[in-house]
Amino acid sequence: MADLIAVAFDDESKAFDMRGEMVRMQKDYLLDMEDVVVVTRDAEGKVKLHQAVNLTAAGAVGGSFWGLLIGLLFLNPLLGLAVGAGAGSSASAPRTSRPACRSRRGRSRWPRPAAGNASCASRNSGS
Repeated sequence: MADLIAVAFDDESKAFDMRGEMVRMQKDYLLDMEDVVVVTRDAEGKVKLHQAVNLTAAGAVGGSFWGLLIGLLFLNPLLGLAVGAGAGSSASAPRTSRPACRSRRGRSRWPRPAAGNASCASRNSGS
């Protein structure tokens, strides 16, 4: 079963400190996390995600591997590697054109934190 936990903080430093503490707790096997993301909003209202894992790089590595394997089948591994890396990184790149927490009517499902506030979201998976 997977749980999504979101915690709001008044300033960004507390959120980053909490993320560091959660990573330390995971190393001590006190909790099991898949990812921890700190979400911040600047004075202009732009939202930025601070992820612990770079998903674009992970997608590029995975795509390169599969592209290389498929390229070996067609006797062109370098082309397969390049196409796989491009496909993997573009598939896992963050999408900025689509708003994250929107309902069908265009309004946010959750109240927005004020500018300068931060929230820390964690998804953990238990067995």
